[in-house]
Amino acid sequence: MFKQLLLIAFTFCSLSSYAKINELPEEFSDFSLNRDIKISYEDLDNLLEMTVIDMGMSDRSSRKSQSSIGTRMKSHRNNDTALEANRFFFEGVSKSEIKDGFHKIRVSLEKVPSEVSLNDLSLDEQLAYWLNLYNTAMVEKLIEHYPIRDTEDLLFGDDSILEDEFLTVAGYKLSLNDIQHKIVFEKFGKKKPIVMYGFYQGNIGSPNLRDEAYKGSKVYHQLVENGEEFVNSNRGMQIKRKNRLYVSKYYEQAESLFSDFESDLREHLEDYAEGQMKSDVKYAKRFKVDIEDWSITDLYGTDRDYGGSASTNPAAMLNAVVSNSAVPIGPEGSGSGIGAVNVSHITDSIMMRTMDFGRFSPEMLEKIKKLNLKRQDNSGSVEIKDLDSNN
Repeated sequence: MFKQLLLIAFTFCSLSSYAKINELPEEFSDFSLNRDIKISYEDLDNLLEMTVIDMGMSDRSSRKSQSSIGTRMKSHRNNDTALEANRFFFEGVSKSEIKDGFHKIRVSLEKVPSEVSLNDLSLDEQLAYWLNLYNTAMVEKLIEHYPIRDTEDLLFGDDSILEDEFLTVAGYKLSLNDIQHKIVFEKFGKKKPIVMYGFYQGNIGSPNLRDEAYKGSKVYHQLVENGEEFVNSNRGMQIKRKNRLYVSKYYEQAESLFSDFESDLREHLEDYAEGQMKSDVKYAKRFKVDIEDWSITDLYGTDRDYGGSASTNPAAMLNAVVSNSAVPIGPEGSGSGIGAVNVSHITDSIMMRTMDFGRFSPEMLEKIKKLNLKRQDNSGSVEIKDLDSNN
C-alpha cells in the first residue's frame, strides 16, 4: 500500500512539473518565413498611450533641488538618475478600473497560441509577442503590489514576481524570468543582445516602458531606441574620476548574452554611445558594474518637474486634470489618484477595446485557417493538445 501511494505521489509530481520550462520547447523553437500573419496590439497601444509619459533622451543632468510639482512628490536617493526613465501612472491606475485593462490584455495574449501556432509567426513577430506579454504582465504585477517605492525585494526577494509562474502559454507554466532568459535570450539574444532593452522591470534602473506596444514590423527599431536611450543615460553608464567606466547592474541580468562579459559589453556600449562618451568608453582603464536605481517609475515617485514635450502626452494631460481638479479624487476624496469625473470615459474606452478584442483581423484569421488546413492535409490529422497532460 505504501509503495502504491509513493508511486501515485511520484506520478502526480511528475505530471505537475511537466509544463515547466527547462529548455526551449518545440512549441516555441521554430519560426516561419511568412510575414503575412501579424498580431494586433491596438488595445495595448491605447492603454500605454494613456498611462505612460515618454520623457525622451536623458541630458545626464542630476537633480540638485526639490521641484515644485506638489507635496506628494517623494525624495529620491540617487540624484544622478532621479530625472531619467519614462514614468507610469501607478497611483492613478491602481485606483481605477484601468488596471483591469492590463489583466485582460495579458490573458488575451496568453490565448494567442490557441488561434495560431507561435511557430507559424516570423521571428520578429514572435519577439514582439514575448516582449508585449512580459511587459503587460510586469505592469499588472506592479499594480497589484502598489504602493511600493523600492522594487528590489519585489523582483529578487523570497517571493520574487520574476519567479512566479503565473503565466500559461501553449500549455506551459511560465514566469517572467522564463520569458526573458529561457525564451527570448535563448532564441533571439545570442546574436542580437539588443533584445535585453525590451524588458521593463518597474524601476528607473531598468530599460524604459514604451508608450506603445512592440510590433513585429519595427521591433528592432524600437529596441534600438530603448538601447540608445539607456546607454546614453546616467542609469546606463557613467564615466567617473577619469578613465573609470561605471555601468548599470541591469547588465548582470544579460550576462549570458556576452561571451566575454566585460570586453563584449564594453564594445556594445561603445557602439551605442554618443558624442564624447564613445571615446570615453573605448579608452576607460577601469570597468565596474555599480549603477543601480530600484525606485519605482511612478509619476509621483520622484520630484521631476514635467514640462516641454511631455505636456502633450495624453498621460501628462490626464495628470493636469488630476492636479487641478476641484472634484474629490481617489477613494473617499483622498486627493490622490485619477479623478472620478475625467476617468469614466477613459475607462469605458479601454474596457470596450480589451473585453472582446481580437488579436487578428478577419483577413488574418482567413490566412490562419488556410495555414491550419494545409498543416492538416500534410499530417493527415489534427493534433489536439491537452494542456494538463504529457502528450
